[in-house]
Amino acid sequence: MTETAETLESLRQQIDALDHQLLQLADQRSVLARAIAAAKAREATSAEVSLLRPDREALLLRKLLNAPRKAVSDAAVVALWRELISESLRIQGEDRGGLHLNFWAKDNIGDLTNWARARFGVAPSQQFLAEPSEVIAAARRPSQIGILSLDPRTGPWWARLLAEPKVRIICALPEMDQNRPRGVAIAPIAPEPTGNDLSFFVTDSGKSETAIIDTLSHQGLAADWLMTTGGMKLFVLIGFVQENDSRLKDFTGLSGIIGTSPQII
Repeated sequence: MTETAETLESLRQQIDALDHQLLQLADQRSVLARAIAAAKAREATSAEVSLLRPDREALLLRKLLNAPRKAVSDAAVVALWRELISESLRIQGEDRGGLHLNFWAKDNIGDLTNWARARFGVAPSQQFLAEPSEVIAAARRPSQIGILSLDPRTGPWWARLLAEPKVRIICALPEMDQNRPRGVAIAPIAPEPTGNDLSFFVTDSGKSETAIIDTLSHQGLAADWLMTTGGMKLFVLIGFVQENDSRLKDFTGLSGIIGTSPQII
């Protein structure tokens, strides 16, 4: 019994020492974030640029998930670094008012809030808006992120992004779920390829969903149908597809790419 108690106490002391080291490392990372903010201020050509870099974040998380480890889970790695990234962005955005999440959903606001919290951390402020159009309008500003539900009962709000010159889907929610997206985040960010991406495609084509998937397949694009509502159809395309991609030439009218989502797993 004495040996067990002493062994347990020794292990607890090791945990305490590691906790202290982790705190020091987190603080050092935050100090570097402040230095990065100063460097960005010196080198920036415009203040009207979002602090977010979904592509860089995805590449970092993939690298961490592929690193050797003995016990810590994928979920813990992602959760820890999402909060570290959130804190870095908070520091970098101190003189710009920080980042803000604007929510809209129908029935699953609780889930949507949890998914956004897991993706963007605790640092951004939050507010709930009455209409998708309000969220899209707010997302035109670099400090704003829109969080919206993908629910066919709510109408094709996502089709409005076809008329937005800058606002794009930047990630699917929940981030760690391999099933079909149930929500998305939007922001004024030009997407960058990461080597493992999903692209969102909208069309008002009169063809059936199956026929559209076949047409895209003939052009070398793998597609998955998400929903049809209000005469608009929403698909996910495998890979990074740009808005001017010639493989989409068969689709005219209200059709186009409205964003991408880097995948981390």
